[in-house]
Amino acid sequence: MASDDHQRRAELYLRGDTYGTYEAQQAVLKRVEALAAGDALDEAEVADEWQRIRTTDEDRRDGAVETYVEFADWAERNGYSLGPAFEQRTRSYVGLDRVDDVVVFPVVSLAVYEDDRLRGVFPCSDDERTYRVQDCLEAFERGDADWLAQFDAVTVDRTEPRLEPATGD
Repeated sequence: MASDDHQRRAELYLRGDTYGTYEAQQAVLKRVEALAAGDALDEAEVADEWQRIRTTDEDRRDGAVETYVEFADWAERNGYSLGPAFEQRTRSYVGLDRVDDVVVFPVVSLAVYEDDRLRGVFPCSDDERTYRVQDCLEAFERGDADWLAQFDAVTVDRTEPRLEPATGD
């Protein structure tokens, strides 16, 4: 399914601060790795350090919020929402007058790129349905080369994840 004309890669984001999701995350990881080992994807990378909540001003993980902004730009262009899986909101602190803008990241998310174009971010939703990570993986597994065509691509300025790739166990 990967095209000779385009380098297709996937970035899989697994949130590391969750409990009870490890096996489900590993099942998604194995599917992505199998697709990369075959011909559906030219490359797949897993980024770690994707934690639950990050402030936009004090993000210690360079690139997490920037990645979210890139994903949100794609969603807006396509008329989709990244919610409820991704959530942007404010957080206040008891006893302080401080309020931060934060992004809450999902347990699993997947971004698919062709060359320097972001083709899809999952999960995402519109007024009618939610497109899950599993929907995208199933399309790749059945060899449906046209499935991503329903989404408009957004040109990005990178060809590698902003977050550090995960290391082996």
